[in-house]
Amino acid sequence: MPQELSQQVVVVGGGTGFVGRAVVGALLASGARVVVPVRREDEAERFYLEASSAAVPRLRTAVGAFGDPTTAGRVAAVAQREFGGIDHLVSVIGSAPLGPLSALEPQAALQAIRDNVSAPADFLLAMLRHLKGAAPVKRVVAVTPGPAPDGEDRPDAWSLSRMFLEGLIALLRQARVPGREFYALRSPRLADTGGGAEAVGLAVARLLARGAPAGELVVELVAPDDVE
Repeated sequence: MPQELSQQVVVVGGGTGFVGRAVVGALLASGARVVVPVRREDEAERFYLEASSAAVPRLRTAVGAFGDPTTAGRVAAVAQREFGGIDHLVSVIGSAPLGPLSALEPQAALQAIRDNVSAPADFLLAMLRHLKGAAPVKRVVAVTPGPAPDGEDRPDAWSLSRMFLEGLIALLRQARVPGREFYALRSPRLADTGGGAEAVGLAVARLLARGAPAGELVVELVAPDDVE
């Protein structure tokens, strides 16, 4: 892959999930410097073990729970100290397919929604609030699975993540900053397979490098009048 993102700094919220790891891998392969928030030290170790020796110097992790209001500041501090700032933010929403929520106990369903749908998006918003007034973030990409197939009337993680993304888009519109581009990338349901996840990772890398549509994946420009 060409080094299209050479030396650019990307924070990937939700980067510990299946699709999130594919996104991180594609960004590293494209030359980016990547910061990933992780819940535990062992998750950080996994990232370094999975990365190539050439990519390790461009990878950093920051430990902190998404629900902790100090996590955004901690991640931003790592990016600033290690790489000098942040060029792009990515949030991978609903990265793990959960299937029908009706198959889960109520408490398990609520926890699944928090972990796989709302937490990565909440983190992205916390980062934007923390960075307000700081060096401008150029592009923000929110990744969400595609909606449930036609005919399915049971709520599942896919449709819920789509609903959550619509709320996120509304908030991003309110937080619009001149020169900043917001994209919503709706990935296919087959993203839970290896090839599908890799395709999503490549699409995110292309969006950050050129802001161009990503082939068969659906890209929605959230704030078109922010873009020249």
